[in-house]
Amino acid sequence: MKDLRILANRDLNDVVLVDNAAYSFGFQIENGIPIIPFYNNKEDQELLSLIPYLKQFAYTKDMREMNKQTFKFHLYTQFGNSDKLLEKLLN
Repeated sequence: MKDLRILANRDLNDVVLVDNAAYSFGFQIENGIPIIPFYNNKEDQELLSLIPYLKQFAYTKDMREMNKQTFKFHLYTQFGNSDKLLEKLLN
C-alpha cells in the first residue's frame, strides 16, 4: 500500500496514483487509477490510453470526484458481499 500523505507539500485533490494493484491505493482510494499490468510487452498501450482521461483533470477542481464517479471504489466497502456490489455497479 502506498500512502500519499507522504507528499506533504501536495494537495491530494491534485494527486493520482496509477497502479496495477488496486490495494496500492487503499489509503486514498479515490486517488487511484487502476491499470493493466505491464510485463515487458513492447505492444503495451495502457499509459497512452490513459491520456484522454488524465487530460480531463485540467478542468476539475478535485480529481478524486471524477475518479469516484468513474471507478466507484467507494462502493466496495458498502456491501457485505460481491453479489450485492455487482448488482449496484451494473444497475
